[in-house]
Amino acid sequence: MKKHIIGKLALFFVVLLILNSCTQFFSTSLAPWAARDPDTLIPAVTADNVSELIELAEDNPDLSLAILKKIKKAADGANEEDEAALLAAALQAAANATALGPAVLGNAGSIIDALNNSDNAAEAVTKALDSMKNLAEVSDILDDILVPGTSAFSAFLDAASADDLAIAAAIIIASEAKDFIDSEDYLNSFDPSGASLTSKEELAIELAVAAAGKSDLSDRLKDLIAGLGLVDE
Repeated sequence: MKKHIIGKLALFFVVLLILNSCTQFFSTSLAPWAARDPDTLIPAVTADNVSELIELAEDNPDLSLAILKKIKKAADGANEEDEAALLAAALQAAANATALGPAVLGNAGSIIDALNNSDNAAEAVTKALDSMKNLAEVSDILDDILVPGTSAFSAFLDAASADDLAIAAAIIIASEAKDFIDSEDYLNSFDPSGASLTSKEELAIELAVAAAGKSDLSDRLKDLIAGLGLVDE
């Protein structure tokens, strides 16, 4: 399985390098307020308005990060049903905040096919990790609000889509790889059964396993989490 890790991750993340060069991808045309400080402009998030806010900010990573922060605040003290909905929405906001949202998935197919036999996969991973926006902060927030073993977490796993869970797992592992001295070495040596896993690695594994257990997981993301060693192929 290890031999697939670099290739799978590269094929997925390298799309970011292309999309990041397109000015329309990070458009601020959503509204005039999008160009100002998003942290002060996002209204209070609730289970009722979170989907609309995420959709409005879908193509703006910094605005999506601000929404993710507000989701974290809203989830604290929410009832179990609302908390599960908010945590599921947090995965969507997290994907958008790192530029791994629907815009990437929708345009990735042809690029992935072209790169399928790339000899520069490791280099592509490194460049893609460097290009990802808000990676560390998003990973920290997910690690903080997603607490395995609780009833709210179980309800959240039921509410979240398989693809959202898989993308969140990839984001967390990408953040861990970027923090490592050598990202390629980290990805090649990652062992999900190791005795010294970090809390983030354990969370990524749990999210990936939950994604793999759902019938609606897309083939592309199934390949990704398997290639990362988070689940068996």
